[in-house]
Amino acid sequence: MQKEFSQIIKDNKSVHIFYYITEQQSYLNNLISYIRSGIEQDDHILIIESEKIILQLNRQLKGILTKQQMSQVHTINNFDYYCSNGSFQPHVIFSYLNNILKPFYDNDLSFRTWAHVEWHEEQESILAILEEFEKEADRLVNEGGLYLVCAYDSERVPESLKTALMSCHEYIIKGDKIYPSAMSPL
Repeated sequence: MQKEFSQIIKDNKSVHIFYYITEQQSYLNNLISYIRSGIEQDDHILIIESEKIILQLNRQLKGILTKQQMSQVHTINNFDYYCSNGSFQPHVIFSYLNNILKPFYDNDLSFRTWAHVEWHEEQESILAILEEFEKEADRLVNEGGLYLVCAYDSERVPESLKTALMSCHEYIIKGDKIYPSAMSPL
């Protein structure tokens, strides 16, 4: 997948990818491929992920990347990121994102982002909120020339949300393949 990521980013001014997570080890392998592709293209990589996966990721990356390359990988706990004020609120999340991205822009650093989107189960109207969130993310990706993978656990995504997510991402990852969203086997 590393070559696929490199080619998609090389061919596009911005990319918004929906990752439909069905298997954890495959997910971790694909995340590592995304990181390696970014390092190969001298990008910094911002990863918004669960603490558990960050720990697994760091253990594996230490055997693959040099210290200098590891300094290009930046991680943020996704629970803190998405629920910093108690619930999933897009305006708060995007304000936080602007603060996180500011040093990359200020220092003219090339970067790409990978975000594992999670939320509190009991949050009311979450499906409508997630749809709004992804539409705004898509707008930011296109306007800002960003490269963004949005990962969702398959068991948490009802069919109606999956359809909405597919409509606002140009590409979809399922298993070990990247598909244009119009051709996805989801």
